[in-house]
Amino acid sequence: MKKLILLLTYIGFFTACGLQVVTISDQGKKKTDDASTAAGWYSKGTVTTDPSEKIDYFTKAIDQKPDFTSAYLERVRAYLETGNYTQSIADIDSVVKQNSDVADAYNIRAKAYEATRYLNEALEDYTKSIEINPHPRTYLDRANLYKERKRYTKAILDYSVVLKEIKDNADIYIARGVCYQKLNQPNPAIQDYRNAIKLHPNDADLYYNLGSIYWVQGRWQEVVDVWEKCLELDPNHARVKQYLPTVKKKIQ
Repeated sequence: MKKLILLLTYIGFFTACGLQVVTISDQGKKKTDDASTAAGWYSKGTVTTDPSEKIDYFTKAIDQKPDFTSAYLERVRAYLETGNYTQSIADIDSVVKQNSDVADAYNIRAKAYEATRYLNEALEDYTKSIEINPHPRTYLDRANLYKERKRYTKAILDYSVVLKEIKDNADIYIARGVCYQKLNQPNPAIQDYRNAIKLHPNDADLYYNLGSIYWVQGRWQEVVDVWEKCLELDPNHARVKQYLPTVKKKIQ
């Protein structure tokens, strides 16, 4: 009872002096309030479509909760929308320091590195992301970068992984077909272009690409067949109009 009276006396003294008494329960409540406020700012950031507003809301969430990984990642995406790649990379660096096992962090930073043409660093981050979470989308990102860097064999391997999971994307077949073509492997390239045509039978350029491989092989009748189909779909296709007469002369 004496202890309680003494405590109340102290509290009364501090209050009279205009000082705030912070108890252990108050500190716990403050942490809870900060967390709920951070969640509130984060929620606002996910609703708005304005990148600048997103950055503002996610920044406020991070100020309230400095280890808010999701807020960092969303702010990075907003920075990428505005072209602020330097800040994007800085934010991901902060995330990785807190938790090195966030696959999305490496994937997003890789895109920022790509945009700033740090391509080796981008490849390293795509690889780290795949090691943590081997998602087909990340394999596709890495495959496209390998293709851009003319590392066609590695690109083919990654495209093949993606096509095991995503079989209805003509663009992936086309990209892998181009890689095979660059490596002078016409037969798998032909198969990939045919698969792409099955998915997009009205794309004139696919018939042109297929005909260009037949040209290299000297399969003139097949060149004529697919290029005539190309012209049916696009009567003004410049390259086919230019070269088809030459091919027809070869089979006369």
